[in-house]
Amino acid sequence: MNKLSKKNKALLVANEKGYKVNHNGDVFSPDGCELKLQKDKDGYCRFSVRFLGEVIHVAVHRLQCYQKYGNKLFEKGIVCRHLDSNPSNNNYHNLAIGTQSDNMMDMPKELRIINASNPKHNHSAIVQDYYELKLTYKKLMEKYSIKSKGTISHIVKKSLAAQKYI
Repeated sequence: MNKLSKKNKALLVANEKGYKVNHNGDVFSPDGCELKLQKDKDGYCRFSVRFLGEVIHVAVHRLQCYQKYGNKLFEKGIVCRHLDSNPSNNNYHNLAIGTQSDNMMDMPKELRIINASNPKHNHSAIVQDYYELKLTYKKLMEKYSIKSKGTISHIVKKSLAAQKYI
């Protein structure tokens, strides 16, 4: 097992203190009270525990995976996967461990392509302006503050957004 990160140590502390996740993905405190969960910016549910004098967030899906798979969760290269790609679905049967590659393959192909490209430009708007407004690469570069003609070309020719025009 790898050296544990602070977040993994907090997960173990939460488990040792008696925090539990039921099969539906609800979290209960050691005294049996259901916790009100928070969602982070990516939609993952979490709750907080005190650890070494500070408040640490514990991801519900990781606690569920730990309770299901134990220390296998901490093996090198292993992640907790949401089989339906919904980060707030912490149902026991929706979670599995595997590699990051397995995790990416759980996503629908369209979502996988979008996440892999991590576009910082609005591809749909650029493609629409190119095909519908017939804007030149130069005009698109000016409008969207893009410095590279190659970037525009890639967006127009390779973007998922371009598929409906090709």
